Amino acid sequence: MQKRSPKHTPQQSVGNPEKTSGALPSVSTSAVFSFLKDTRGALTWKIRDFQDCLNIGAKDAKQILAILQMQGYIQQKDDTDEYLTTASGEAVSGSKLPRLKRESVEEALSTITERIAAINRDPRAKFSIRKAAAFGDFLSHRPLVQAADVGVMLTRPTPVSGNENNDEEERAFLKQIQAKNRFVHVQRYQPWMSDRNHRKLL
Repeated sequence: MQKRSPKHTPQQSVGNPEKTSGALPSVSTSAVFSFLKDTRGALTWKIRDFQDCLNIGAKDAKQILAILQMQGYIQQKDDTDEYLTTASGEAVSGSKLPRLKRESVEEALSTITERIAAINRDPRAKFSIRKAAAFGDFLSHRPLVQAADVGVMLTRPTPVSGNENNDEEERAFLKQIQAKNRFVHVQRYQPWMSDRNHRKLL
């Protein structure tokens, strides 16, 4: 996958900007934790896996991993380039034991893709969908995985009036897209979701 320069705000970046002079890479902590979540089904992983997932260079990767290790979220195996995600890393990333068949998750993503297309064809829909990115450990092709995360960008065909609660309506619409599908987790789209390894659903 082609590597892209991460585009994140300083408030969401790894590291403490008050204690550095801008030397730390600006990578979304949500993106970093999404990688840790993906490693739940792997005994160990390598720095190259981290780079490929987040589309970053080796220098940035080493700096971020050093921070994660100081925070106790990962541990490097002695005299190797292999790491493991600690219990603290699993907790902070919100990971769960991979118990879902990857084929079932793939079927659920196909259903979500069809639902998104149907929404965009419906002139009466309250929102249209501009972007949809799916990511998670289903991309690793392991047989058992967690539910896939799906970031969805909503836009309104018509302007919002002053008395409407847009955030509340967006949350309700995202729940409608997910329905009762336990194989996916539909959420509001964030730019980092397209910076990391993902699958476009739109």
